[in-house]
Amino acid sequence: MGTAKRQLNAMLRKNWLLKVRHPFTTSAEILLPTIVMLLLIAVRTRVDTQIHPAQPCIRKDLFVEIGKGISPNFQQVLELLLAKGEYLAFAPDTEETRTMINLMSIKFPKLKLVSRIYKDELQLENYIRSDLYGACGEVKSCLNPKIKGAVVFHDQGPQSFDYSIRLNHTWAFSGFPDVKSIMDTNGPYLNDLELGVDPVPTMQYSFSGFLTLQQVLDSFIIFAAQQSESNIRANGMDPPSSYSLDTTVSLKLPWTQFNPSKIRIVPFPTRSYTDDEFESIIKNVMGVLYVFIQIPFYFAIP
Repeated sequence: MGTAKRQLNAMLRKNWLLKVRHPFTTSAEILLPTIVMLLLIAVRTRVDTQIHPAQPCIRKDLFVEIGKGISPNFQQVLELLLAKGEYLAFAPDTEETRTMINLMSIKFPKLKLVSRIYKDELQLENYIRSDLYGACGEVKSCLNPKIKGAVVFHDQGPQSFDYSIRLNHTWAFSGFPDVKSIMDTNGPYLNDLELGVDPVPTMQYSFSGFLTLQQVLDSFIIFAAQQSESNIRANGMDPPSSYSLDTTVSLKLPWTQFNPSKIRIVPFPTRSYTDDEFESIIKNVMGVLYVFIQIPFYFAIP
């Protein structure tokens, strides 16, 4: 215990002598941090902290009504496919898929002209990756057409429906993304730190017809589920493994009645946040201040 005390006293005396013999360094070690802290206090008292409340994002490019404006209706989508010689693919090739296309064609006859059914998703992907894809030029009734989009069912009811909508997507190499096609969520022109609401994704899903196709499919699925439930209640039997629709009943009760008259899409409001100007200032000058404080220690003589 006595030895430790003597060592502590010796170290304190040595440090005291060093501080006394180098007054400039000692003064700098005391004054510089004090000056820096006073400067930070002065900046803190002079800058403002602005609190931004939650803001709605209802603007011209962000307010979309499906089937109107920049969002084409399903009839316009089919006409555009027919004019460009492109097709809408469906998979897998099942009785449910063909029944859906037949019933939807009652309301949209052109659907049969621009639809292609593939055995499964793998066959569809293999075709798109093959050298034969789109190799028909201006030939009508081409066996290898271009696929504008695809609807792939993973579960076709009657109690659970699961599907994916797949559309062509690309990047505009001019530096601005193509708002008329769905694009990747990463790429050379993506800015992860961009502030505010970006209207490009909303415009992409509207122009491309994704929202329109989703609306039509959901309306038919609701109708199919309603028909299956009605059949179960009427016949008092267990739920079937797949949905079955009576064409006669379907004609009397059009599936489009389950189509909502208006579907509008707007982004969620931005959350409230605090804009602290002091933090921005410190972020830019903190490195310089840290070096400034450390200068006296480099000249300190042990």
